[in-house]
Amino acid sequence: MKKNYLLPHYFKKIGLTMFLPFLASCIWLLTGPCEGDWLAIRIPAILTIDLNNKREWFGIATTDPVNEICMLGLLFSLVFIALAKEKDEDEMTAVVRMQSFVWSFWCTAIIEIFAIIFTYDFAFLYFAFASLFVCFLLFICKFNHEMLKIRRM
Repeated sequence: MKKNYLLPHYFKKIGLTMFLPFLASCIWLLTGPCEGDWLAIRIPAILTIDLNNKREWFGIATTDPVNEICMLGLLFSLVFIALAKEKDEDEMTAVVRMQSFVWSFWCTAIIEIFAIIFTYDFAFLYFAFASLFVCFLLFICKFNHEMLKIRRM
């Protein structure tokens, strides 16, 4: 019995409508002077490390959840786009999907190797933030490019 773990096609439309606002907000949070405590709340945390390198396991942290909401929104939108069925899903689509995934995985690994070797300090933190989404973005671009080439033939 073949199991299909893909989402229904309408999730792609949901993901596309979520993508641009959450991408813009993540870029704004990453590049802009927008850090603040205007929405500070206390939430449970598995691990907190402050600027004095004091670690606390399983405590309560005070944080502004806007960063997390934006990152989760971007991640959900990319998952919805990447893992939604195509309207005309068949065996060829499954092969293209698998090949695109492997290609994006290799590209992401190579990008991360270079970043680990050549980026330091806060630049590495910025990269770590962005690298969460690189594999999904590469997969979506490669898969849609390959499907467009197949549909033109």
